[in-house]
Formats: sequence, structure tokens, C-alpha cells
Amino acid sequence: MDHFSMLKDMDKNEMRILTAIEVSMRKFEWVPFNNVVFHARMEPKMVLYWLDKVHKRDLIIRQSGKVEAYVLNSKGYDLLALHTLAERGVIASIGNSMGVGKESDIYQALTPAGDRVALKFHRIGRTSFRNVRRTRDYLDGSHHGSWLYTCRLSATREAENLALLMPLGVDTPELIDHNRHVIVMKLYEGQEIQEFAELANPKQIFECVLWNVRRIYHEAHLIHGDLGEYNILYMDSGDIVIIDWPQAIATSHPNAKEILTRDIGNVCTFFRRYGIESDADAIVSGIIEKKY
Repeated sequence: MDHFSMLKDMDKNEMRILTAIEVSMRKFEWVPFNNVVFHARMEPKMVLYWLDKVHKRDLIIRQSGKVEAYVLNSKGYDLLALHTLAERGVIASIGNSMGVGKESDIYQALTPAGDRVALKFHRIGRTSFRNVRRTRDYLDGSHHGSWLYTCRLSATREAENLALLMPLGVDTPELIDHNRHVIVMKLYEGQEIQEFAELANPKQIFECVLWNVRRIYHEAHLIHGDLGEYNILYMDSGDIVIIDWPQAIATSHPNAKEILTRDIGNVCTFFRRYGIESDADAIVSGIIEKKY
């Protein structure tokens, strides 16, 4: 990702143009030229000049026709978020990709002090935007549903959930900062638990996962909502980190028990391969009734 080298070369007026398009995308699927002029606070001739600049950098998409209109592409939106995080002194450079998922990209980054951190870029709807709208309760239909808005909302939800979980001392990522669709977290040297052919102490890990679920259920009043072997990082130290929290729901949700049962069922099914037999329904009942 060469975004930082581009940022150093960009004029502040290019950022004004990108921001003007971003603001207008809250209301328009394609942003009319007049709206870019209004929000950029520039003369139309200058807006045309800078629009051409950011278009040549491949930061926007231009729709030609009777009326020209514009939208940010993912690269343009990335730059806005990274510019803000750099201005805040949170990150200084971006390194290699750590993984590409259905709904996010993860990169290593460095802080100005030289510490390594992880950047998570939310890419909601990359595979099926329609399915996302059906399964995410925070998309209530009050917005026209642009990918930009959805990614930003997903990142905000995850950041809020991580901030809520951090004081509890549970095994979830440490949030450092977030802007737009990008979350900055502590970097963990681990892999998804499903990638390991063998585990040193699977029973202990299984119990640790359940301990986290119970603490989070009763102290943060949250349910992960997509828990399974792909969302549990395992490290050489034997510690775990439960990742990916944008879709977490409140324990007061009408389908809370059903979703908790699905989470626990996924965990029980995975650990069965290590000879650990368990009763998912009994575990769920124990969590809800504070018996487990």
C-alpha cells in the first residue's frame, strides 16, 4: 500500500475536494458538480482543476453524461482516513498486508515512535452488499446505503465495542484510535486458531474462550454474533484474542439467545476435533443463568 507516499505529494486543495465529495455522498449516490463546489468553498474553475488532479491519481470515479457527477473510490476514502490519523500523530507509515477477509483488509503500520500497530480497513459489502443490509441491524434504512457510509458505520460500531470491552480485562483487541472506516489496534503476533494442526492445551483454550464469552455477556452486555475459529487468534504464548466485533449485539436483543447459541455451537463444534465433548445448549443456559 503506497498511500503514504502519495499523501506526502498531495496538495491541501486535493484533500478539500475529496472531503467535499465525501460529505455530499451522505445524500447523493453520485455527487453533482455544484455540491462539490459548495462544500469545497472554491471557485468552479478551481474545483474543475483539482477534480482533474484527484481523478488522475485514481482517487475518484467520474460519471460522464448530461451532468458530470463524482464519488470517492476506496483508495480516495483510504487516503482521507490515513491523512487524519497521520495528522493526529497516530501513524507514520504503512507496511505489509497481514490479511484480506470478506469484510476487511489488515495492514501493519508504524507509529511516529516506531511502534508496530495493526490497521483494519472495513470493506463491508465487498462480496454482497444486499446480504450485509439484511444481517446488520445498524443499517436501518434511513440512509441511501452507500458503501462509504456502511464501512464507516461498521468501523465506528467495532471501535465503540472495543472501547467498551478494554476496561474489562478480557481477551479482545486493544483499541488505539479510529477514523472513518479504519481502526488502529495493537498488533498481535498470532494466527487464526483454525490454522493450527495441533494445540498444546485445547481444553484450557476452550475454557478460556467460554470465560471471555461469559464475562463479556454479563459485564459488557454484548454477544459477539459471529464467533468461531476464524475470529480467535492463537499465539505462541498460549494466549488468545477474540477479534472482529462490528456485528456484536446487545444481550437485550430479541434474538440474543439464538445468536449466543450459534456462537457457542460454533466453538463447541471446532473443539470437538480435539476430543472435547460439550453440550452447547447447557453452556448457553449456564451463561445466561450465571451458572457457568
